[in-house]
Formats: sequence, structure tokens, C-alpha cells
Amino acid sequence: MQKKTKIIATLGPSSDSVAKMIKLVRAGVNVFRINLSHSSQEIIKNYIEKINVVRNKLKLPVAIMIDTRGPEIRVKQFENKVVKLKRGQMFSFCDGDFLGDETKVAITQPICVKDAKVGGVILANDGRMKFKIVAKKPDELVCKVLSSGELRNNKGLSFKSQHFDFEYLNEPDKNDIKLALSLGAQYISASFVNTKDDLIALKNFAYEFDKQIKIIAKIENETGLKNLDEIASNCDGLMVARGDLGVEASFEKLPVYQRKIISAAHKHSIISIVATEMLESMITSIRPTRAEISDVAKAVFDGAGAVMLSGESAMGRDPVACVRAMSKILKEAESEFDYHSKFLAMPKTPKTPSELVIQSAVSASFFLKSKAIVTYTSRAKSALRLSTRYAKVPIIAITENPNTYHALSLMCGCVPYLKTEEKTLFESVQKVCSKFKLAKTGDMVIITTGSTDQISNMLKLETIK
Repeated sequence: MQKKTKIIATLGPSSDSVAKMIKLVRAGVNVFRINLSHSSQEIIKNYIEKINVVRNKLKLPVAIMIDTRGPEIRVKQFENKVVKLKRGQMFSFCDGDFLGDETKVAITQPICVKDAKVGGVILANDGRMKFKIVAKKPDELVCKVLSSGELRNNKGLSFKSQHFDFEYLNEPDKNDIKLALSLGAQYISASFVNTKDDLIALKNFAYEFDKQIKIIAKIENETGLKNLDEIASNCDGLMVARGDLGVEASFEKLPVYQRKIISAAHKHSIISIVATEMLESMITSIRPTRAEISDVAKAVFDGAGAVMLSGESAMGRDPVACVRAMSKILKEAESEFDYHSKFLAMPKTPKTPSELVIQSAVSASFFLKSKAIVTYTSRAKSALRLSTRYAKVPIIAITENPNTYHALSLMCGCVPYLKTEEKTLFESVQKVCSKFKLAKTGDMVIITTGSTDQISNMLKLETIK
């Protein structure tokens, strides 16, 4: 049984060899993520070259996702790389370019020093360190340390419940996006998306180099949550980025926010991803905790189409074992998931003929107990809609576009197939059903398309011969 929920694995020192990547794909990885915050242009080239080798060796689709830095706020450098701060002492965050010490440090975004409000809270180390702004001076925020800890070079900061008018795309992101698109990436995971304007700025830049690139908006703060509907209308997927979201918002609200973001993705027929600390203990342990097992299963029960590994695959003790564990949990959760009830609970008012055909195909798959839904797609739009409709059977997505073939890897329930020498669509259906053992002679499949260059809004029943 193939799992429906897709796995994204972040590349890093523990997973950057071709041999390890091959094992990860065989264990269940569908997408490799390159975190631009920790990757030079040389590393980006190296990763993508290796992914292409893996694709060719395995003859399988594997998508490439780049994760932008976004308008992040970080401390700059300390004289001794790290400072120890104690509760109650005073410490300042400053505009400037100097080496920090136990009394102050420069930060990367001058606008924060200018516009932050006295009384506001600054968080560091994933929320484990807190600072209260008690006074403002020219180019300086004077803070009281509320919780002891160590602050190191380049650590991220979060200004809780404060929104700044950043320019969304910075130069390092622009340079890296241009490079990755020239090398064939399928997805951009956009950090710190607050409004649709952030996405429009990203699209205007990225579409100059690749009009087929798909954009995932990471929801990381309450501003993004407030604008969730307009964000979902302007992207190809939403990511529940629980790391920063758990710092920016009250931690007890995370499960509710997770369901809200996933529901928004289904409403807009786009990809949904749950990320951060899913199997965090496996960075050092050989097995997940019971809580982590339940967390991965909950993502499935909430309706997520994909789950993501960060440090677990980038720097973990055994990334392959981690992916195997995640795959087993996903399959078990999927076996208990009530797809039909979820489908019936979805809105039943299609907005376009294509949506009506997609909805009818999924409905027919339940009624006729078909073995698969087949869609022909040139840019993955019909496959994406199908992947968000809670079909229980596999979605065989046939395309002649190599870039779409790899992009389909991230879409829930999709089995991508690259059509080559087959003369008809049904020949491709027969071939892929045989290859992946999805249907046998006498089984029924449902064939559908949205509107493509070759076929328009078709629904057809076929029996495998």
C-alpha cells in the first residue's frame, strides 16, 4: 500500500550524499527541501545536481523545494560568538554594525529599532528567552531580560504581536531564487508571508524566470492568520510553520491554528503542509516519542496533504530510520481515516465546469468503488484539485511535462506518470496501473481532466483490460 500523505525532507549534513538521498526516497521521501537560510549558492547547486542524479537512478519523480529566508530578524555578531544573559539584567538591541557583548548587540532590521513600541516583548531561541522593551533611545531598544539563557551569533528574533513594514524580497533571496529556478526547482516555500502583497512581490520576481513555479505560503504569525483567506487565494499551498507560529502565537492555540490553516487550503484547493518538530526526538533517538507518533497521525486526521522533516533529516542521527517511521505512522493513520465523510462535508457548489467534473469524479469513485482516478494534466491544476477532495483511491496523474511530473510528487494521493511513447491516454492508464499494481484486469478506473491544451473537462469510465 502506497501512502497518500507526502513527506518533505530538509537536506543537510546528515542527508547530503546521493547514496543517502536514494535511501530516503525509497523510505518514503517525495520532496527535498533546501533551506536558503543555511545554504550558499555552491551548496544549492550541489544539492540540485545530486537530486537530479537520484531522479535518474531511481526513475522516480522527486520535487525540489527552496525555502526562502524572508524578512527575518536576526542578531548580528558577538565578540565572543555567544553571551550569557541573566534574568533582570538590562540588554539592548541596536541599529548599527558592531560586535556585540553582554550589554548590547546589533540586529539585521533597522526598522524594528525605529518602530518597535515600549512595553513590547522580544523573543529569542524559539521563545525560550524573553526581553521586555523598557525604553527607546536613538538607534537602541533598551530591554529587561525576563528569562535567562545564551544568545548566539545570527539567532532569530521575534517581536511578539508587532508588525513591521518590511520590503518582502531581500537581495540574498532574489539571487538564490534565480539560481534555483534556473536549475529546475518546482516549489518556493515563502517565509513570513503576512499579506497577499508579499506573494504578489514574490510572483512578480519569480515568474520572470519560471512561470510554472509553485509557491507555498508559510503561515508563521498572527498577521498571516488574520489574512489567511487572501493569502490562500494567491498561492499554491499553505504551510503550518509551527516553529515561528508557536513563538508568535500562544502555544495552546497551535492545534486550532493547524486545523484552520489546513481547512483554508482545502477550501481553496491548494496544498497543505504541517511542519516543525514532527519527529524532533529522532534527531538523537532511534525511535519517536508516543506524543510525536500521535502528532504525525493528527496531521493526517486534520486533512494535511504533506508533512515535513527539518532538523530530523538535515542533521539527525538516522534520517532514513526517521522517514521509515513517519511513513509507517502515515499509512496506519490513513487506513483509519474516513475519506467519504470528509468528502461529503466539503462545500458542494462548484465555481467552474472543471470543479464540477473533479467533484463528480471523486463522488463516482466512492459510489462505483473504482480502483483509481486518472487525470491528464499539463500544469498539475486538475491533479491539485483532486488531491484536496479526499479521494480514497489513488490519483494517477499523467503528464507529458517533466517539470509537472516532479511537481506532482507533493500532491496528496497523486501517483505521477510521465507519458512518453503511448499513443492514447488509455494506453498510459493501462501501463501505469500495471507498473504500480493499482488495478488489474476487470477493475474500473475513472478518467478525468480539467481544461488542458488537448482535452477539456472530460469524465469517462474505463475497465482495465
